[in-house]
Amino acid sequence: MFSINLALPSILLLGFAQIWPMIQGITYSFQKGVMAKPSQGWVGLENYRTVLRDPAFWDAVQFTIVFTIGGVVLSYVLGLVLALALVRNIPMRGFIRVGLILPWVVPPIVGMNSWRWMLQDQAGAVNQVITFFGGQPIFFFNDPDMTVVAVIIAKAWRSFPFMLVSLMATLSSLDDNILEAASIDGANAWKKFWSITFPQILPMSAILWVLMTIWSVNDYETPYLLTNNSANARNMMIYTFDTSIFGLNGLGVGSASAVITLAVLGVLAYFMLKLQKAGGNEG
Repeated sequence: MFSINLALPSILLLGFAQIWPMIQGITYSFQKGVMAKPSQGWVGLENYRTVLRDPAFWDAVQFTIVFTIGGVVLSYVLGLVLALALVRNIPMRGFIRVGLILPWVVPPIVGMNSWRWMLQDQAGAVNQVITFFGGQPIFFFNDPDMTVVAVIIAKAWRSFPFMLVSLMATLSSLDDNILEAASIDGANAWKKFWSITFPQILPMSAILWVLMTIWSVNDYETPYLLTNNSANARNMMIYTFDTSIFGLNGLGVGSASAVITLAVLGVLAYFMLKLQKAGGNEG
């Protein structure tokens, strides 16, 4: 009881700092206003109607969905393949593990500037290799479709170390006796993975999928830094509130956009907690 009393002021202060801006944002979403004069009268759900009728918002939603699914799938597959390889006793395993975690450690601005250099239109390393083998250069930052591909690749590069570390920890805890028994029964490598290994890592994989989805929806810096704030970077769902607040729509519409994004992230967080609880019960 004494320890709770000591911690109570800090808890109240942190709670106020977290909750008060959220309450204020939700309140603004039902009002007309600008930054200089936030509250100019209640407008009900009009700000939400404006957001949901805005084609730019749905373009941002579409881009965010493609970016998120692409980044999560690619980073998971890459992390899983490497984790399956690195749980075995291979030469220089420790050195390889450290090297593969580096993308997670490198500051985002350094990593994304390196990728931007490699993906440049003519002088980039990737196009140099393509033209060396007789191919046509790919204009990653001039073609909108290829820009999406570029940001998904960069996102997967940043995220796969987290998948790798988490999946390696899960794979290391599995019982090898079941796999050895399956080998004696004649099961091949794919059959053992699909029927034995994958079902056992599925609970952790589901948590990683949801967690990475939340981080991807929130990730503005990857497309922003990679494309040097191009149109695609400004097309993220998480950024629409900013363009609305400082654009023509004002604070109310921007706040409504932020609340919608918050609701989406809240649903994802709910599913993540449910999966964590289910995984804990299984353990």
